Amino acid sequence: MNVTEAQTTTINQVGILSPWDADGEKDVWDAFKDGLTELGYPEGKGVTFVSRFADGNFDRLTAFAAKLVQLGVDVIVPATPPAIKAAKSATSTIPIVFPVGSDPVELGLVLSYERPGGNVTGVATMSWKLSRPRLALLNELMPSARKVALIRHSANVALDLQVGETRTASSQLGIDLVVFELGGAQELEGAFSAAKQQGASAMMALSDPMAANNSDTIVSLSFKYRIPVVSPYMHMVKAGAVLAYGPNRALLYRRAASLVARVLKGANPGDLPIEQPNQFDLVINIKSAQSFGLPVPEALLSRATHVVR
Repeated sequence: MNVTEAQTTTINQVGILSPWDADGEKDVWDAFKDGLTELGYPEGKGVTFVSRFADGNFDRLTAFAAKLVQLGVDVIVPATPPAIKAAKSATSTIPIVFPVGSDPVELGLVLSYERPGGNVTGVATMSWKLSRPRLALLNELMPSARKVALIRHSANVALDLQVGETRTASSQLGIDLVVFELGGAQELEGAFSAAKQQGASAMMALSDPMAANNSDTIVSLSFKYRIPVVSPYMHMVKAGAVLAYGPNRALLYRRAASLVARVLKGANPGDLPIEQPNQFDLVINIKSAQSFGLPVPEALLSRATHVVR
């Protein structure tokens, strides 16, 4: 019997909690659902999904989490640390499994990676650890860049770790880092305009859903203001950013699906170790680099896992 045929007799309710809109996150949630299907929990037979997307309004997460608890879901799957915090504040008994959790120990979301404790487990992206190598890659592509801008969504407190690490790395590389605090995506153009006026050579996006869900806008502004973008996300490079370095988000959501399946089979989430990414993609868009007059060093190109031409 295939694992997909080994359906449970009980249909479990999986609560999805995200600060962003459903369309912008469709690919990763599809990967999550596909992962559950492969593990014997297809939608409508093994599980049903109760989704709450806040459409960029982080203030709605607390009420949405409380509603999922009221509905009696069997597990809550919150995306991003603010959603995890909202879920934790709403319940200490319903299992919580997060697909992207930055550094959950540093943020106080779990006790340890080996034994997170309580009702929480998930996948730590450890995004702040990638800030330094990402800036080093930008420096390798643009060795003459002495001022770099960075866009930060102020509502996502987990980004403090990434900003701090990028500041340290920029100081060591002799790069002047300019951080633009944005209340929302509607302020992106203002950030690009200000970065242009201040002479920034490049714009960096952080590992944050606001950037992930607005890749087309960011890339469009990149070309409008002639400021190349470096990102954590492969899909942003496919849209026209020059370079990305980071984990494959769809794989992270699939790994979260495996944890959810174990919880639905009776495992205690607090006993399931926090997983971390072990595969990182370096993606380069040759065409975009050429349009900005950036020759891609062969040493950099040879390390790329994906090249967009």
